[in-house]
Amino acid sequence: MANSWLPFLAILAYFGAVINAEKAVGYNVVSGEEFKKQVFENPESRLLRVVYFWKFDTIPGGPEGHIIKSFQKNYEDAGKYVISFKIKFMTVDCTKDPVKEYCDKPKVETLVFVFKDDYVLDEMPMDILYSLDSIVANVLHLALLMEVPTVHTAMELASLKLRAIETKKNVIFGKIMAIGTPKDRAFMEGVFAYSFMYQFAMTTSRMDNILGIEDVTEWEEEDDRVWYFDCANAKNMDCDRSIYHGPMTVQNFAIFIKTLTLPTVCDDSNFAEKLPKPLHEMLGLPVSYLITTEEDLEEHRQVYEKIAKVYKGNLVFAINTTKPGETSDLCPRPPPCVSIKPPGKHPMGLSKPFNLVNMDELVRDWLEDYYFDPAELLEDDDDHSFGPETPDQEKQDDAVALAVDQMKPLKLNLTDIPHLTDKTFAEHVKKNKISIVLFTVKWDPRSLAFLHPYHQAAKTLMKDFSLEKSPLARVECSDWPDVCDKNNVTRFPTIKVFEWKKFVRDYTGSLDTDSVVSFYKLFKLKTPVMLSDALDVEYFKLGQKPVDNLGDLVQSVTVAVIPEVMATEIEQYKLVAKELRGEYVLGLCTGHCAEDTQVTANAYLFVERFNDPHKEETHFKGDLFYPEIRAFIERASLPTVPELTPASLPKLLWYNTPFVILFRVPGDEASQNIEEMLVKLTEFENRVVMAWMDASPDSVGSRLLHGYNFKDTSPPNLVFLHHATSRVCNYPNIVDIAWDKNELFSQVIQWMIDLLQNEGSCNVLESGHHEPQVPSYDFLSRIKANRQRKDEQADQARGRFGPQKTVEIPDEGDEVEGEAGEEKKPMEKYEDEMFGMEKDDDMKNQMQADKPTHTEL
Repeated sequence: MANSWLPFLAILAYFGAVINAEKAVGYNVVSGEEFKKQVFENPESRLLRVVYFWKFDTIPGGPEGHIIKSFQKNYEDAGKYVISFKIKFMTVDCTKDPVKEYCDKPKVETLVFVFKDDYVLDEMPMDILYSLDSIVANVLHLALLMEVPTVHTAMELASLKLRAIETKKNVIFGKIMAIGTPKDRAFMEGVFAYSFMYQFAMTTSRMDNILGIEDVTEWEEEDDRVWYFDCANAKNMDCDRSIYHGPMTVQNFAIFIKTLTLPTVCDDSNFAEKLPKPLHEMLGLPVSYLITTEEDLEEHRQVYEKIAKVYKGNLVFAINTTKPGETSDLCPRPPPCVSIKPPGKHPMGLSKPFNLVNMDELVRDWLEDYYFDPAELLEDDDDHSFGPETPDQEKQDDAVALAVDQMKPLKLNLTDIPHLTDKTFAEHVKKNKISIVLFTVKWDPRSLAFLHPYHQAAKTLMKDFSLEKSPLARVECSDWPDVCDKNNVTRFPTIKVFEWKKFVRDYTGSLDTDSVVSFYKLFKLKTPVMLSDALDVEYFKLGQKPVDNLGDLVQSVTVAVIPEVMATEIEQYKLVAKELRGEYVLGLCTGHCAEDTQVTANAYLFVERFNDPHKEETHFKGDLFYPEIRAFIERASLPTVPELTPASLPKLLWYNTPFVILFRVPGDEASQNIEEMLVKLTEFENRVVMAWMDASPDSVGSRLLHGYNFKDTSPPNLVFLHHATSRVCNYPNIVDIAWDKNELFSQVIQWMIDLLQNEGSCNVLESGHHEPQVPSYDFLSRIKANRQRKDEQADQARGRFGPQKTVEIPDEGDEVEGEAGEEKKPMEKYEDEMFGMEKDDDMKNQMQADKPTHTEL
């Protein structure tokens, strides 16, 4: 009878296990108290702590449940794997022992938090952690932020190599096409293991050829690539380079780095005694053997070493000598004989005469044969990730690509924008007084991201100027490459401005609707604006001339009062006005106007700012010549102490001087006193740029301030940042003297003078990096969140909430409206065209110029 219960008990045990599995919280569950202890009180604070906050009573069913289960498994596997990297994964159960400041955050169950020291280094969304590889790779990126500089341009790579030459350190440089892939993980594990020996660097750019003009073909191959630069032995300030030809896996990349540690060419002198076994068996690495005679050794070595440098790391190169006519166990032919022997595989020999060309062909053929995997031809394209389709590109140095790839394409109705072709382009720019033309390509994420705001700008201008046709047009360069080539389009998206068919300038402003609209309205104004008398000057200074709403379009105006006899100065000023057309508004008062307003016999120039709380006017001191006038206008048009933003930063960096940044809290009296002191300092000290950032909790400024690793990171905080020397310093306990304005001024100016003379205590950021230690690929989302927070605070202060803008995202199967006359395309086909199009050779040749530099905070 008792035995009859056994099947029933077994069934109960089975279902109990299932139920428990459905309620399983996750990997390494810790209590709220233990979480706080390990994250905030642990003496090993330099270690990363990765934490997931569990908020489910039971795992839901359907696709959401599949996502959670897949994530749990990958999170656990990654947590066990990275223990050896001194990274600890934890789970906090918010349903039983919540940590309120985190468990109460909106959508916390979709985020993974990474802690370093006592603050959140990053909040990673679950949709980028879609596999074991992606979790490990993303966490290693955060752990090694200062070890792997991200390179954007050829100049940055050249600078990196020069530093490596000075420090006698070789460089391993990776072009990693997507963050979070198995290849990215392999590269980052190599960084973790060998950063003490090599300088690592990476880029995710697939457009810009960073290597150099002569290496176009090598750069353009659409795959992850790794280059090795031998800078420790550089001659004539040039590092020999080799490229890794093997598969980008953890094991094979580790073998590549291991092989790099060997001499370029091995011979008997590299070993203290005779080897008991052949070299390829001893090392477990593929070895190329050159068997030659003593008489030909030096001549053959020169050829062999050239090949060895080109393929260094891919295989070992060795030389052995024998007598003329004799053969060797390593190579069956009489010398010179070359044989490549991999461990456990058949060798490949040189059947042609020994020279540079034939050796290069042999090694290339061997590499292709050695790394060829027939299974790759049979692989399907199954996506083993969970949830939505994994983004094609997740670029650490390209937040636009990440943002575009992580969202569905918008419903784009571009019928208002003329789509120009090789037959209509010339006629369009000829018949329109002002033509603004956008040049795009379908596969570029920035082009896709900008289409919607560009279309909105066209609609706004048509409405404001009562136009039947848009003044904005577009050329799709993948359809009309000849049009783009004739107009010297080398980067995307590009906006060019034409006036009566003649090219005038490139648009260099922000890629948003308001900026394009403002640019067009300003460009339509005659420049410089001719002022007739003193009253005209006053209206112009108030932003009410030449149009009533000028103050809505620009933050400042420039006024030049120049006597008519100073013809040279007038021409110089007009040249500046022409160059800055569309960005700044310049007024000219000469002739009768100059006589009506003149208080001296000399010319004078000043900038009138509309929204500067500290100082409305700044006067120019110096001779009125083009470079000085332009530099003055661009700097003086900013507020006396400007806010440091992505828009203002490039203008401030142009001065190539250190920054003094006030990280402040709005409304704080101490912050206001310090800012007033900075305004006063601008009159005495022009060797630094004064600026401020909002450091309210969870703001961008707060995160940046924490990233500089000061002992005191509470606002207000005054920071000295010298880009050229990578020195970053803060004034200690500035709040203690903020209440005595005289003491504050004298102490801070002395502090700045000491720092400018390289005195004083500072942190030195590693590897020449002055950016904060936060992942750059998440920067734009933080800017957006910070801006939204400011808007909400402003609305609350006014006692209301403004209308919320919404963007319609199409459901699967929706159709997208295309250009006029085009057939509507299903969403799936549209996505394929936007992201899946291959570039032809003509298009590739147009893409070699560098993108405009954009500096990330």
